[in-house]
Amino acid sequence: MRHNLFPALLLASSAVLHTSTSAAEGCASVEVQSVRPQQGHLMISAFNDEASFNRKPAAALRLVAGEATMRFEICGLTGPDVALMLYQDLDSDGKMGTNLLGLPTEPWGSSGSPGMTGPTWATARVLVSVQPLVVRMSR
Repeated sequence: MRHNLFPALLLASSAVLHTSTSAAEGCASVEVQSVRPQQGHLMISAFNDEASFNRKPAAALRLVAGEATMRFEICGLTGPDVALMLYQDLDSDGKMGTNLLGLPTEPWGSSGSPGMTGPTWATARVLVSVQPLVVRMSR
């Protein structure tokens, strides 16, 4: 039986390029470390609260993977907390690669400290006021 421990990472691929950008909504600077340079795309989803986590991102981006450290701004954030979920789509197929157990086969990352069981709202949320928001990708 296939079990996906990282549903929010898969969700990022279905929500690509959805961003809300009105003056009332907040933005945050993000720094992503350990990106595999010049390989595919970086897929980012931002969640504003626990109710939307793993369901509907407030904003999502798809960026060409450039340097090993990438910096960008993400907008559409509300409230004091945000949870970021990222993966690097190495083959640019728009899907998070997983093995038979549902574990990621492509680099991924999360804000906060996701632990061994995958990110949850409680482990991924960080204060928006702490900028830049730093995420280190898995190898």
